[in-house]
Amino acid sequence: VDGRLKLNESHAILIYLSSSFPGVADHWYPTDVSRRAKIHSVLDWHHSNLRFGATRYVVNTTLAPAVGCPLDPEAAHKAEKVLDASLSKIESIWLEGSVKFLLGSN
Repeated sequence: VDGRLKLNESHAILIYLSSSFPGVADHWYPTDVSRRAKIHSVLDWHHSNLRFGATRYVVNTTLAPAVGCPLDPEAAHKAEKVLDASLSKIESIWLEGSVKFLLGSN
């Protein structure tokens, strides 16, 4: 919450904070448009892959009964495949070599 503005998505919060407060270190959210585009690419990929697989897996193996829904082993199995593929991509593409983070070492 910043004044009257309320944001609930981590990606929107990152962009808002880094754009609204001067002096934020460039490695958090670069001013270079090409580097920002790469960050946006990872953030968007996260929503439809890693987050999708992880959320659906946890809901369908554990949380569904807490909200009055049955567990769904078939949906959990499909979600696990998405999650496994997402984690493999992170390791084989973005964390390849000696990088420490998804888009580099700093």
